[in-house]
Amino acid sequence: MRNGFREAYYRRFHWILLSLIGSVDFVRGALFIALIPIYVPEQLRATVFLSGAIISAMYGADTIFKPTAGWLVDYFGPRATLLISLPCALLGLSFFLWSKSGAILILGAILYGLGCAPVWPAVVSTLVEYSPTGEKAKTLSSIYVVWLLGMGSGAVLINLVYHLGPKLLIAILVGVFCIPLILALNIRKWISRRRTTKEASAGRHLLRMTREIWNFRVLLPGAFTQTLALGMLLPLLQPFCKQVYGLNQRAYGILMLAGGLITIAMLVPIGKMVDRFGYRTFLVVGFFLGGTLLVAINHYPNHLLIYPYAILLGISYAFILPAWNGLLANRLPSEVRASLYSIIMSIEGLGVAAGPVIGGKLGELFSYSFTFGVSATALFIMGAFYLILLRRPQGGRAGN
Repeated sequence: MRNGFREAYYRRFHWILLSLIGSVDFVRGALFIALIPIYVPEQLRATVFLSGAIISAMYGADTIFKPTAGWLVDYFGPRATLLISLPCALLGLSFFLWSKSGAILILGAILYGLGCAPVWPAVVSTLVEYSPTGEKAKTLSSIYVVWLLGMGSGAVLINLVYHLGPKLLIAILVGVFCIPLILALNIRKWISRRRTTKEASAGRHLLRMTREIWNFRVLLPGAFTQTLALGMLLPLLQPFCKQVYGLNQRAYGILMLAGGLITIAMLVPIGKMVDRFGYRTFLVVGFFLGGTLLVAINHYPNHLLIYPYAILLGISYAFILPAWNGLLANRLPSEVRASLYSIIMSIEGLGVAAGPVIGGKLGELFSYSFTFGVSATALFIMGAFYLILLRRPQGGRAGN
């Protein structure tokens, strides 16, 4: 009866948590993906390196603090943790409203990253724990869709309304960020503290986790490299499109919208295909397709092809994301799955954090074109890596 009540109530409260993660990532996408790369060079007259440093500082703080944030969520519960962390993120966000100092903006990005670090552990752990039996995969898919919608819509809308002025837009984003604070207040107390089990000692659990990390070591460099390759383009993509393809903010926003919508539309159907046919083919095709498109965008610029390029890039990402999650789901043991997931997310986050600062520096020292070539090469390496590593079926599933 109690389980039935919890599942029934889940139908009512899950939208609160999905809206929370969507609004947080809306602000993240609007500020750090769309606004910072154009605001810093044009308004502050600073180099693209500072743009990359600000983006890297935010993702770096989020990544480094995430394992600790997950423990805080487990121990104190999602509600208490978020009500402490989200005001920290709001404080960091406000720095962008009143300061033009590079050091202060980097500090604001760090505070935002620290404050947002518990959001994913809180939302994912709570929704998966309370989701109805047999709907956990559906629940995870909904989280990724909301994340992409939030991040993508933030980046697109900022480009469409950039003419209003960066200061006004930042003020609006500060107001928008009050929404997740209100939503966190509405997380019910009966899910505010998670139950912990002590079936094994902390030392035993740590030993098991260490052993599984060692068994999983061959995939860890790939987790870092694939996010590094994409992160390198974050501070350069918008200036590159403006310089090479002549796109203004509005046109760039429409371009991002086209690629984002095709990704979101294809995630669920491709996920079902990954479940049926295995993840190997989709990983290999996704990385090779992505690398090929970066080469084409870089060396064969054509104003008529820029939107097909964006749509195909969205398809390549829709191939990679479900296949990578399928790979993890098949290989991670259930006993330490949550711990390993947090470690892998941190390694992925390190790639996202290091990518913008490396990409910004390469773009400054050499050229945007050179950086695109480095990113494409990394994607080709990852495609070959999975082609060789996963040449044999895993877990007895053909085609994996």
